[in-house]
Amino acid sequence: MTGLPVHFSVYYLGYVAGLWLWRRRSAAVAFRSVQPSSSLAAEAVLALVTAAGVVIVLGLIQALVLQEFPGITWFVVRLAVAFPFTLAWWMVAGTDRTAAVGGGIMMGFLLTTYSHYLAPVGLPNDPVRLLAEDPPPAVVHWLSYREEFLVILPITLIVASLAYLAAGRWRRRHQQQPTNPLGRAGIGSVLAGTLALAALGAVAALYTGPEANQATVSSTGSGNLEKGTPFEGEAITTTATLRMSVENRNTHRTPLPPHDRVDIDATVNSPDGTVYEIRAVEPMVTDPQGRFTTWSGIGYDVWHHGRSGIGSSRLPPIQSNVAVFALGNISANGRIVAAGIPVHVMTTSRDGARLELHVGDTDFPLAGVPEGHLRVMWSDYVGGHTRSGVYARYSFGGGFLLVILGFAVAAARRQARGTFLLQD
Repeated sequence: MTGLPVHFSVYYLGYVAGLWLWRRRSAAVAFRSVQPSSSLAAEAVLALVTAAGVVIVLGLIQALVLQEFPGITWFVVRLAVAFPFTLAWWMVAGTDRTAAVGGGIMMGFLLTTYSHYLAPVGLPNDPVRLLAEDPPPAVVHWLSYREEFLVILPITLIVASLAYLAAGRWRRRHQQQPTNPLGRAGIGSVLAGTLALAALGAVAALYTGPEANQATVSSTGSGNLEKGTPFEGEAITTTATLRMSVENRNTHRTPLPPHDRVDIDATVNSPDGTVYEIRAVEPMVTDPQGRFTTWSGIGYDVWHHGRSGIGSSRLPPIQSNVAVFALGNISANGRIVAAGIPVHVMTTSRDGARLELHVGDTDFPLAGVPEGHLRVMWSDYVGGHTRSGVYARYSFGGGFLLVILGFAVAAARRQARGTFLLQD
């Protein structure tokens, strides 16, 4: 999610959480000065057991839900993240019920964030890469939005919160520890927020399936072929056809597969009788010359060209419902004249050019193609990318942010009224 309200809400959430932790830390230090806690070794062992329990249970549930074992590495790296966080959280926030719920939420976001950026699924391949002299390439994949945020994230939050509550209960039974009961109002607020998010997530799940990342665009019949200086030449009417099917599968900026799926097929009849055929199925992950990014191939509702730094500065800034950068081949009368060349397709809102196809790079003219560059424009097209999935993600993410922010503000105000107890 992005946007000014989202950014300021996240910043404010960080400030409120920091204030809440500062006050709890001060109270915890005051309590330990009069009632020494258990040894660091005992704290570390309990934190290790709790973190290991969270990771093991979460891994087994994920394997059951996704029908794919995540691999031993999945457990090792998450334990390395969860253990020090658990120990540090207990030292700063404590282990009472309020701290347990807050810690479970933080742990859930921590593990989910790690998975989102650094943990594709599918490692390792057989044979075991550590023992293989020539380890095979890994066929990895990233979880979809629905799997990651509507399934795995809620499970992680629940498992981590229950584990922290259990650890806190064990400590209160075996050691003299401060308590801070949630109370009926707190429990009611947690349940109400959870139910609201569950309902919102169920609705969002209907619009965030694989089809939400797919788009088809096509145009047939009359088109305009540019002749002369690229982006400044004369548009000559001709017959041209374009069919394109794409899927935005890679939301992570990484060279690892899977890359976006691209299937572009176009035919252009030149006035001189030459029939150009363009075929592209390989997404352009980045510009071959390193001049600009390409959204790993597919972009929905994106700005480019102009002063954006993406595409050509010789075109005006353009917002496209669907924009594609790919690598493909061009044939003239059935004979391939260039292979592995840039192919760019974009939708626009401009009259007379609502769909454009660019073949080749104006800085590196193509041999066998007039002007060394092919630019075709259509007055209209069929298809495009629907925004229902985007609205669903914003609704669920925004609702989650508001609920968490409400809990944080309520917890900070509750501490300000002096309700943090230092006795059983």
